[in-house]
Amino acid sequence: MTESKPRKPVSSRRTLLKSAAAGLMLAPLPLRRAFAADAEVVYATWGGSWADAMRKAWFEPFTAQTGIKVRTIDGPDYGKIRAMVRANNTEWDVAEVNPDFQWIGPKEGLVEKLDFSIIPTDQLVKGPNLLTDYSLPEAFWSRVIAYNTNKFNRDNHPKDFAGFWDTARFPGKRVLYSKANGGAFEAALLADGVTVDKLYPLDIDRALKKLDKIKDDVLWYETNAQAVQYLQDQRGMLGLVADGRVKFIKDQGAPVEIEYAQSQLTWTSYVVIKGAPNKTNAMKLLAFMTSVDGQKAIGMAYTYGLVAPKAYDLLPPGRAELLSNGPQQQGKTVLMNEKWWGENLATAQEKMDAWRLS
Repeated sequence: MTESKPRKPVSSRRTLLKSAAAGLMLAPLPLRRAFAADAEVVYATWGGSWADAMRKAWFEPFTAQTGIKVRTIDGPDYGKIRAMVRANNTEWDVAEVNPDFQWIGPKEGLVEKLDFSIIPTDQLVKGPNLLTDYSLPEAFWSRVIAYNTNKFNRDNHPKDFAGFWDTARFPGKRVLYSKANGGAFEAALLADGVTVDKLYPLDIDRALKKLDKIKDDVLWYETNAQAVQYLQDQRGMLGLVADGRVKFIKDQGAPVEIEYAQSQLTWTSYVVIKGAPNKTNAMKLLAFMTSVDGQKAIGMAYTYGLVAPKAYDLLPPGRAELLSNGPQQQGKTVLMNEKWWGENLATAQEKMDAWRLS
């Protein structure tokens, strides 16, 4: 790499050689600075308050430490990932995805193998399906029943999905995710009397029949930011929404509260997109975010559950109770079968889309 400089007249060959020598002596420092300024990672995120927290806890400290900038793109859509990879024109490096993509991505050749010589994993939570050759766990979180406190109170609100479906007793619009693996099918089956241990494999047709009963009362959201906007604007009186988003808008003064019964516990994952233009930088960012110190930082900035258990020991007293899957939630969760979703998402989504258009 060389730098272009305006030409200046020189009086003699000696002057020219002196100028060149001086330039060579000074070159390394500006060159290093230029390289650091140009180095980046493009990170596809779901945006909103979560992206703000990541920027504070991870991206800014990572840039300060390494000189590598993190540029965020909203909306890590699977269709966009497929289009970029198939066109051999990948624009993103890291994407945060639902864990079904841990199986979809490698099967379709959409993701890179992770470099575990750069990314340590001994500090990560242990469990089936949480770590693969192509993905790392990002955070634990839950979809929870959120209710409007101007409309309902602590004693009189839906305490399970049977209540969520009771539009006579609990009137108002319901806020549900438009993606098939966004919890609506599980909620419908639980409302219809299916027990947790019999949820999977999901009976999609039965779930759609149950969804028929509230179809006219649903506001469908495409992003988490849209979901909480419905709740903040009080267009939606009830919602099945990510717990961290609900906690955030509650802290901002929105009239919402959480019911933890039958909360849908799951996790998010990191992947590196096939053909990532900044693949090595992406691996360094993943190592930074999943470190114990990185997990402590995000545990202070947001309320998703941590994937490095030792980080909980570094939190101040009382903080763990505010995080997903904390003490307040124990014994009340339904663990999502994300591997089933990885194998069945396309079929389920087709049925859901057709039903919504009918």
